[in-house]
Amino acid sequence: MSENLKLLGAYSDAMAAGDEEAVFSFFAPDFHTHVAERVNPDVIGTDIRGEELRWWTEVRSAFPDMAFTVDLLIEHDDLVVSNWTVKGTHTGTPFYGVAASGKPVEINGTAILRIRDGKIVEHWGGPHCQDGVGLTH
Repeated sequence: MSENLKLLGAYSDAMAAGDEEAVFSFFAPDFHTHVAERVNPDVIGTDIRGEELRWWTEVRSAFPDMAFTVDLLIEHDDLVVSNWTVKGTHTGTPFYGVAASGKPVEINGTAILRIRDGKIVEHWGGPHCQDGVGLTH
């Protein structure tokens, strides 16, 4: 297994274990996400690791029984594509403006990550539910 896939596996394990603070050791300080332009444009040009931490903290707060899995990994040069799923019951805080329903929720997303010198430096993609539509099924 390549070093990039090992890195992403370790990051995924940390997120699955609830270690949201791990974003600071896996992401480079100059990490750039192309998602910010449509989700949170105020953070463009800043150290965005705090925003990644905030997202994971919000997910864990909304879905206390959250399970995070990586469904598919594809690697090409310094890029890794990850298709992932978060499953849980929406019994916690509101998520993307949707109040807790007590129903099971499945959030699927795809991330394309550029890795350099053992750190995640660039990101495209994200959850396929940015506006909260289709959170419950």
